[in-house]
Amino acid sequence: MPESPSDELAANFVEFIHSFGVLRSDTTPCGQPMSVSTAHALCELATGPPLNQRDLADRLGLSPSTVSRLTDQLVAKGWAERRPDPDSTDTRVRLVTLTTAGEHVAGQVLAARAQRFARLLDAVPVDRHATVVEALHLLKAASDALD
Repeated sequence: MPESPSDELAANFVEFIHSFGVLRSDTTPCGQPMSVSTAHALCELATGPPLNQRDLADRLGLSPSTVSRLTDQLVAKGWAERRPDPDSTDTRVRLVTLTTAGEHVAGQVLAARAQRFARLLDAVPVDRHATVVEALHLLKAASDALD
């Protein structure tokens, strides 16, 4: 019996996740020696405005308690610091900002990510690049619609 389109999508998506290395807990798919969530947090903090933990949780798609523990780890490594949010009337709200060391590590992660995605796209025929990107947009939009 032939697989349904959703079965085929699931099987191919899982195969991609495995081959890309997302499930490795000690290294990112880009080869950086840290978890994927740590790498994503560093990238978010490096490329956007300062974020409080709730906003960082929203950006990462993680629970606030998970991001609190993640932020604790970043602070313990000397990569981030918490400081009062001058725009909040709630004195408990803290912005998470990168330290100089954190900016350096985030730069390494961003460079490794750019190289990995460039190599990945280089392995796809040039006339299919737009198809790959469009498929990712469609999957993201479909995923967002389920939430």
